[in-house]
Amino acid sequence: MPSIKEQFDEYTDRMAEIRRLSSPDINVFDDEDDYSKKLRYNFQRIGRLAALNRDMLDKTLYPLLEKSKELDEQTTKQLGELAENLASIANQDNDFVNLDLPVSALISDRLSSDALKKKDLYTQIKQLDDEINVDYALMNVTERINVSPEISRTYQKKGLLIGDFFFKLLDKKKFAEIDDDLCRKIILTNARFTSVFFEGNTDSKLNKKNLDILNLMMEIYNDDFYHQAVSGYNWDYFLYRTYEYYLQCTDICNSRGFSRKQLDLIGDKAEEMERLIRDNPKPYVDVVGFSFIPVAIARCRYLCGRLSKDEYEDYLVNAYESRDKLCFRTEGGYFNILLPLEYLCIIDRDNMNAQVVSRLEGIYGDIIDYIFKMPGDGSKCFLMEYLAEYINRFIEIPSVYTIKDFVIQCMAAIHPPTYIHSVMVGQISECICRHLLSKMPGVFIGFPGCSNVDDVKANKAAILDYTYNAALCHDFGKIYIMDTIFVYGRKLMDFEFDIIKSHPQMGYDLLSKFESTKKYAPVAKGHHKWYDDSFGYPSDFTTSDSPYKVIIDIVQCADCMDAATDTIGRSYSQGKNLEVILKEIKRDCGKRYAPFFGKLFDMYEVRWDLEYLLSEQRGKNYRKTFSLLKSVMRKA
Repeated sequence: MPSIKEQFDEYTDRMAEIRRLSSPDINVFDDEDDYSKKLRYNFQRIGRLAALNRDMLDKTLYPLLEKSKELDEQTTKQLGELAENLASIANQDNDFVNLDLPVSALISDRLSSDALKKKDLYTQIKQLDDEINVDYALMNVTERINVSPEISRTYQKKGLLIGDFFFKLLDKKKFAEIDDDLCRKIILTNARFTSVFFEGNTDSKLNKKNLDILNLMMEIYNDDFYHQAVSGYNWDYFLYRTYEYYLQCTDICNSRGFSRKQLDLIGDKAEEMERLIRDNPKPYVDVVGFSFIPVAIARCRYLCGRLSKDEYEDYLVNAYESRDKLCFRTEGGYFNILLPLEYLCIIDRDNMNAQVVSRLEGIYGDIIDYIFKMPGDGSKCFLMEYLAEYINRFIEIPSVYTIKDFVIQCMAAIHPPTYIHSVMVGQISECICRHLLSKMPGVFIGFPGCSNVDDVKANKAAILDYTYNAALCHDFGKIYIMDTIFVYGRKLMDFEFDIIKSHPQMGYDLLSKFESTKKYAPVAKGHHKWYDDSFGYPSDFTTSDSPYKVIIDIVQCADCMDAATDTIGRSYSQGKNLEVILKEIKRDCGKRYAPFFGKLFDMYEVRWDLEYLLSEQRGKNYRKTFSLLKSVMRKA
């Protein structure tokens, strides 16, 4: 039986291998057929690794964390090392990525609870130092889930509570009583770091508190007491990071809504930051994000009225055009992802000229191209922080780029199996719809514009087109939560399953924002509901009330059919054959599935078409996806 440390190390290694297997470099494949073959092997391997992970979690880790008795010093140390490795580990590109934040958070919670019970201040300081970083990472991952903001707020509140713990220790009397230099450095660093837990909020009270914290950090920097109390502390870095946090308050063109007076203060700090890096850049040039600071300064100047819109726009355009298009480290992410988002925010949507439209077209193409070429997980983690903002602020160019074009291409670049699943559901749905139109046109009565069978026949092309496109868009809500979908290595925790269950509502909200896709929104919202509305999610949506009920039922069935029969892109599936899944559908007709599927799927020509789609066409889709990915890489 391996020791606890060996089991923990093996879990970390398996999670790292699962990450590599699930997002392989396209260059490791020889050709189209090799792509499908190796992907199938990869996901089968992931399934076996995940089984080992579940065994370790269920038999070793979870029982340890649930024990009421005190953990010994060695076990505590081993748990701490596991939590640290799962929260942040270097990949092959030396980018730091998380392997399993939720498990890291579970461990941190237990260790923090133990530390607080011991009333050993030094142990508490060091443990809460670990936990605050995990809480921030999880806040970032979950803040995009706008239909369940309470998940993100949970981590935000935990981070702010830990921040309060460190703030209290900044009291000069208490600070002087701490005779450990490392602990004093941790206190200073995390008091400043607490500022990040205000990201994404639009509450004026929290904005004020955020600035109050940063103002306090400036007071501490200028107080000789703290300089004398901590030997060897990098005060240059402390000052730089404090200024940087002021600048970051205005990310995405002041989306947090700071007041004009507050923006003036931030503008003053931006001017001070410029003088700092101009007069003595040497201590800061190697800090991640240093090259982007001038852009952030320009944004702050624009927002407080010290730079005109035209001047700021010209600055952004020039900075974007001079970027390194093939830099995929964090520095490159700032210029290739965040900078064009800032430009998108200042566009006057109602008065776009031909130059702006052309520029937008170029930006959308550049972003897609950049995402396709991303070689490592680190840059994709950075991407996910801002992709939701891109999508929410997307400006459609009907003749060039629609939101459907953009999201489906993002899916192909970020997670090919999800993209292929969307295409498959589109094709299966279209196939089922075509046969229904031919053999049972009456089921479409009630579809918009169809009050009788003659209307259905007259609108056949429109119904088919609607069905395919609605099915293609059915999983668009997943674009916000790709990092949760990547959890292949173990069972989902309750909050992760809640995140997954949010994707129909998020898809509905996304599709509803755009004229070109709002008609598909009900299908995205209802595709996980049972035919009789007795089960599924979201619980507050009744499909029988929708004029698109029949299409929702078709897409729901096609979604289940593809998921159950896919043996290539799903680690948890052994892949059922068509006969098995059709028997299950027939058994549940009238409850989970629409009653007309029983008769339809008894027809030979329908079964033949479905068999072809689930075998030959799926293989073609994987080969086409390989060709797409390879063609982009050849341009690099």
